[in-house]
Amino acid sequence: MKKINAIGKPCPIPVIETKKVVREMKSDGGQIEISVDNEIAVQNIKKMAVGLGLKMTQIQLEKDKFIMSIDVPKEQEQTKSEISNSELVIAFGKRTMGEGDADLGEILLKSYIYSLTELDTPPEHLLFFNAGAFLTNQNSGALKDLQTLAEQGTQISTCGACLDFYQIKDTLAVGEITNMYGITEVMAQAKKVINI
Repeated sequence: MKKINAIGKPCPIPVIETKKVVREMKSDGGQIEISVDNEIAVQNIKKMAVGLGLKMTQIQLEKDKFIMSIDVPKEQEQTKSEISNSELVIAFGKRTMGEGDADLGEILLKSYIYSLTELDTPPEHLLFFNAGAFLTNQNSGALKDLQTLAEQGTQISTCGACLDFYQIKDTLAVGEITNMYGITEVMAQAKKVINI
């Protein structure tokens, strides 16, 4: 059994550390025990486990202490596309796709996000920062598709400083709030990053 002590670590760090250990254990399988101190981390690790098809149990020891256990089965053969998509991070720094007409750019980006829901294996993580923070907002045209991706196990994180700057933190509608350290960690550990 491998143990992860994520006490005192804000999301998405507990999820990132757990995913890293899951990857390391895939060849032989085993069990991971994660200690966290907040309900948000519990919910996000649970979403990750469901998205990866892993069995998970949790115990609340105290008001702010949870122990989670994840069973990692021995790796089965995967296709190259499944492996690459499961380790894919996509970063959205704006609310349009490409240069040119803004209305067309919004339509293209909405279509792109919808297309992600149709992949056999969804991306591992979506990051939203700068004007991209508007995409996880209640008024986003891509909100329904982002919620579908979250249900499929994709981690969705939006820059908190960006939400504050645009004064839209109260209308965040999907995923979690992160910071630049969290964004840097996700990008640094990713096998592949696509910047939109």
